[in-house]
Amino acid sequence: MATEVRADPTELTRLAATFLKASQRLGDALRAAQASVTPPVTDYGDTSGAAPLHQAEDGAVEPAGLAVGRLVEVLEGDVDRLYRIAFAYEQADLHAMDDIERRRGGHRP
Repeated sequence: MATEVRADPTELTRLAATFLKASQRLGDALRAAQASVTPPVTDYGDTSGAAPLHQAEDGAVEPAGLAVGRLVEVLEGDVDRLYRIAFAYEQADLHAMDDIERRRGGHRP
């Protein structure tokens, strides 16, 4: 026998707000770090290994930035889903209240 799952729409909304703040902080940190993570090639000196070292660092930083950007997108998607779930629970609660009032012969305020 299945058991009913209940969630408080207000708490779901708070959780969504927490996820939204986390995604914003993560995105802000990524943008702030991207400018300073890879110094210009001139900062590596003029030895024969400077350019390959710079390219290797660029090659590591770009995928990391992409991965963090995807995490931000996932968090933002979770925010949307949490808001939709909160709305669905709120609507279900309103419909249930209407049904109860109808059975009693009254009207919901």
